[in-house]
Amino acid sequence: MTKKPVVYSCSGCSNVARVAHDIALNLDSDGIAEMSCVSGVIGNIPPIKAIAMSGRKIIAIDGCSLACTKTCLDASDVETSEYFVITDLGIEKRDKWQDSLTENSKAMVHIYGELSKKGINFNNA
Repeated sequence: MTKKPVVYSCSGCSNVARVAHDIALNLDSDGIAEMSCVSGVIGNIPPIKAIAMSGRKIIAIDGCSLACTKTCLDASDVETSEYFVITDLGIEKRDKWQDSLTENSKAMVHIYGELSKKGINFNNA
């Protein structure tokens, strides 16, 4: 059984939602965390809910202060270990497709750095 953290991200349609989702996908593809489906958690889909309740660390990444991902996890009694909000990094929320590689990179560097401080990094992948 894997001990990698599970990562959930925003699924909204703004630029910051896309950044949150991209970072979660990267954490998964880099082998740092396993991405799972927050809508499956709140929908009580048995195999998806089982991952959330497995006792592994949970990383949640929201795009903005609406906190949809964190709210879904809280409502499902899933305790979040690490939580990030992209707009807290000074990135302005804009309409979809108005994203920026620079902003995406800024957020990714920050989140990877913060996770690394907690021992969640490539060395544990």
